[in-house]
Amino acid sequence: MKKIISLLGMAAIITTVSCNKDKSDMMSGTDYKNDPALTTGERKVLFVVLDGVRGNTVRSLQPAVLWGMRDSAVYTWAGVSDASGTNGANWAAMLTGVLPAKNGVTSEDLSTANLNDYPVFTKRLKEAGLIQSSAAFCASAALSQQLIGNSMDVNKVLATDEEVTTNTVAELAKDEADIIFAEYNDVDEAGKQYGYDESIPEYVAAIQKADQQVGKLLSALRARKNYGKEDWLVIVTSNKGGKWTLPAAEDDGTVFSMPEVNSFTFFYNPRFVAAPIARPEKIRVAYEGKAVRMQGDPKTAGAFNRAELNDAGAFNITTKEMTFECKIKMLKNASGNYSYGHPPFFGKTSARSGTTAGWAFFRNGEKFAFYVADGTVKSELPSDPTYPDGNWHALTGVVRPSGTSLMTTFYVDGKLVKSGSIANAKFASITSTVNTIIGPFPEVFSTTWLNAYITDVRIWEAALPEEVIKTWAERTSINKSHPYYNKLIGYWSCMEGNGKQFVDQSPYKRNYNLVGTYTWDEFADPSGYLYPAIPNFERYVPNPVDVPMVIYNWMKQPVSLDWKLDGKTWPATYRDFPQINQ
Repeated sequence: MKKIISLLGMAAIITTVSCNKDKSDMMSGTDYKNDPALTTGERKVLFVVLDGVRGNTVRSLQPAVLWGMRDSAVYTWAGVSDASGTNGANWAAMLTGVLPAKNGVTSEDLSTANLNDYPVFTKRLKEAGLIQSSAAFCASAALSQQLIGNSMDVNKVLATDEEVTTNTVAELAKDEADIIFAEYNDVDEAGKQYGYDESIPEYVAAIQKADQQVGKLLSALRARKNYGKEDWLVIVTSNKGGKWTLPAAEDDGTVFSMPEVNSFTFFYNPRFVAAPIARPEKIRVAYEGKAVRMQGDPKTAGAFNRAELNDAGAFNITTKEMTFECKIKMLKNASGNYSYGHPPFFGKTSARSGTTAGWAFFRNGEKFAFYVADGTVKSELPSDPTYPDGNWHALTGVVRPSGTSLMTTFYVDGKLVKSGSIANAKFASITSTVNTIIGPFPEVFSTTWLNAYITDVRIWEAALPEEVIKTWAERTSINKSHPYYNKLIGYWSCMEGNGKQFVDQSPYKRNYNLVGTYTWDEFADPSGYLYPAIPNFERYVPNPVDVPMVIYNWMKQPVSLDWKLDGKTWPATYRDFPQINQ
C-alpha cells in the first residue's frame, strides 16, 4: 500500500493499491502500471451540462446511464447552485470557477460577465500549453456567444439537444480536442413549461432522454481508437434545478430544501471508486456566535443582566402538555468553581419558596434541576449525575397531564435523568402572573447569583416524545423539519449579536427585552455534545463552481492564489485494475 498526492484534489490523499501480478498476468506478460502518478495516458475532459435537472429527482428516478456511473464516480445529488436559480449565474460560475460577486453574472444577463479577470477555464489551460484544442457544443446561444466566445477553439450553437449529441459524438471520433463541452437544455424547457418534479411526466421524460444522450456520449468516448491510452475525466452536472413546492414534511428550511438550487454532479473515471457525497448532517464544528452573559445580583439595580417577556399567560402550564428547552454554559463563580446555590435561569415563577406556582430550570450545586408547582405541591427533579464544568448542555423539561396527575420529566443532553409527578394536581393553579425570564430572577432560590450563557430557547405546546428530544437536543437550531414544528409557541436563538431584544422566531413573535448592563460577547467553544449549525454547509458537497478547480487539477495545472477561485476540488480513490477499453 502506498499513498501519493493526487492533483485531482489539492492536498487530497489518493490511495492506490499496487497491482499484483496474478497467473494470467504472468502468462500474458502484461505488467500493469496502476499508480495514477505514473499513468502515461493523456489526460482529457468531457464536460456535460444538463440544464434544470434537480439532483434529488435524478436520485429518485434512477435513470440507467447516470445510475450506472455511480460505481466509478465522486458524486452528489445534493449540490447547491447559485441562489439566483438562473442559468446565467450558474453557467458563469461553472466556467470561471468564481461566484457571481466576482464574475459579475447575477442573473440571465451575461453581458455583465467579467471574463478579463475571471476567464473561462479553457483559456488558462491553453495559455499554459496544457491543451492544444477545445470544443463546445451548446443548445443555448447566449451561453455559446456571450460566455464561451473564443475561449474554445470550436464553439457551435445547435438548434436541438439531439444536434448537440451528434456534434459531440463526431468530435469524440477525432483526436484533436483535449476538452469537450456539451450543454443541453430540453429538461429545463420541460420544467419551465410543466414543472420541475418527478411527479410531472413531461419532466421525467426529458430527464430520461437526457440520460440517453449522456449514454451516447459515453459510448462514443469508449469507442475512440486511442481510448485505452487516454485518461478521461467525465463530468456530468446540472447547472441548477427548478422551482417546485415541496411537501411540508420535506422542507427543512435549509438551502438543501430549495428545488431551484438543487443540482447534481458526477466526476467520473472508470478507475474511480464510488464516493457518494451526501448533504452534511452531523459535523463537529465550534458552537460560536454572540450572546449576552446572564449574571449578577438581581437585588441590586444595575448589577445584573436578564431578559424578560410578558407572555400574557401563554406560557402557563394549566392543563396543557408543554416542553421547555434551552442550552446553557455555566461560568465559574467567585470561588472559582461551578457550584451554585439554586439560582433559577429560565422559567415563569415568582419564587421557589416551598411550592410557589409556576415552572423553572435552576442550578442546584453542580446539578441542574427542573421545577414545577401548583401552589400546594411541587415536582422538583435534580439531575444525576453532576455537571461541574463549563461545557454547553441541553436542558429539556416536559409536563404532561395524565388523569388527575401532572407527569414531569427532565432531560440533560437528550438523556432522561429524572421523572416525577404531582398527584391530584390543581391544574388551574399552575400559573404565574410574572414575566417569563431568561437569566437571574428577581427572587433567587438561594443566595448564589447566576453566571452563565443561555441560548437556543424553545417552548412547545406539546409533550415532545423522548426520541424527538434525543434527536433535536443536540442541535443548536430548529427548522420546519422538526416533527412538532407546528406546536412551537416560542423560539429564541438568543444570539442576535446586537440590539435590545431576543427575537422570537416562532409565528407568535413574542420578543424578550434585555434588562441590565448587558453586552454581546463573542464565543467559540468546542461543540462537545452539540452539533451546531454548520456555516456555509452547502460547501460540503460538490457544486457547479467547483468544476473548473477539479479540471485544473486533473490537467495538472497549478492554481494561482491570484486567480481568486471560489471552487474546491474533490478527492478520488482509484481502483486496483488497469485502464482498459470498455
